[in-house]
Amino acid sequence: MASTTYGNFNAKLLKPRQRSVRVNGFATCLRLEEIYWSIIEDLAREESLTVGKLISRWAMEMDLSHEPVWNFTGYVRVVCVLQLINRHGSAEMMDFARLPVSSIPRNDT
Repeated sequence: MASTTYGNFNAKLLKPRQRSVRVNGFATCLRLEEIYWSIIEDLAREESLTVGKLISRWAMEMDLSHEPVWNFTGYVRVVCVLQLINRHGSAEMMDFARLPVSSIPRNDT
């Protein structure tokens, strides 16, 4: 059985970049790795939105969910991953993403 290589990618995708965006009318800075900016730009293009308008939608959805979010940048990363899973992935992963945090199994090794 052949082993899977997980780290075969351009290291530039790991480089963090700070970008100023307007989120619901307020200027803010997000520091994300290049891979996330690339995902956000692609998603925005697919929806015919600017990056700022797309992130504003996500922020509004977050506010309307009434769920506590401690880290907006982390929220943006998770939304990016879930959008990719939703477009290309499995229903099983989407179901896993809807679980309450307390029910997600921990791998304490």
